[in-house]
Amino acid sequence: MNISITIDVESYSGEYGADVYARGLGLPFIVSRLQHYGVDAIFFVEVLGATRWGIEGTQRICSDIHHAGQEVQLHLHPSVANLDGFVDKDDVLWNQGVGVQERLLRVGLDVLAACGVKPKAFRAGDFAANEDTLLAMRRVGLAISSNRDLDTKSSIRSKVNYCFPVVNDVSFRDGIVDIPVTAFRSPLPKLDGQFRHFEISALSFLEMSEGLMKAYRAGYSAVGILTHPGEFFRHTRHGVVPIRKNRRRLEQLLGFITTRPEFKVCTVSRFAAIDPLPKRSPPEIKLSLPNTLLRVVEQGVDRIRARLGR
Repeated sequence: MNISITIDVESYSGEYGADVYARGLGLPFIVSRLQHYGVDAIFFVEVLGATRWGIEGTQRICSDIHHAGQEVQLHLHPSVANLDGFVDKDDVLWNQGVGVQERLLRVGLDVLAACGVKPKAFRAGDFAANEDTLLAMRRVGLAISSNRDLDTKSSIRSKVNYCFPVVNDVSFRDGIVDIPVTAFRSPLPKLDGQFRHFEISALSFLEMSEGLMKAYRAGYSAVGILTHPGEFFRHTRHGVVPIRKNRRRLEQLLGFITTRPEFKVCTVSRFAAIDPLPKRSPPEIKLSLPNTLLRVVEQGVDRIRARLGR
């Protein structure tokens, strides 16, 4: 079974040192763990911020990722753009028509070109893509999308979840391959919503390992994983501190994946070459109640630590 580990790298303030690096606790921590386990990931780097705060921060991020042997792809948050005649305070790409979306994509491609990167894949901020997004992608030559996520409770705004013939697995439509972030059905829908997506801050290690094994046995072609540098630290009155829970989860997850012969961690190029692609949607995976209850307890302990500034 193929696995994509995707990292969204972004800042809403232009303070990349605080929002992305965090004295080594953010992006450098993720990169070091990937290198330790010999794992390749997909870094979706937000680039419209370069139009507001200058390109230097984005160049540094792309350079650090590249020198670590990792892959940079295109990520856009419209609310941080500083472009003539354009405003999107809601930060929702599908608020814009196809022509404006194409313009934003071209601006993003130009920024990454100035950083020495030629991307093949695109992810909208908050997965806020629609069918116009897919058309705009085709117009600018981007053939790989990662814009589906069934976990609508987590501020996810995708309008393409059901536009592809296969739901919750890698799928192809009209020249575009889409790699979704995998979602599992929660046994606690009143708390979680119907689905809990595969994000480091959203699932415990027990839920992640359970979901991976169930997906493999159910015949999934691919599982998509999401994280952000900001999931591994918090700013407190005492300074920046690590979020131990999430650091431990990432470490356990990478250790688990790399010891299972059933799993192959893949970059964008590998997903473009999957043949054959699945023809039907795989069965839903439901997480077990005991593992989910343990996660709720773990999250509660972490919130107490956060209030105490630890």
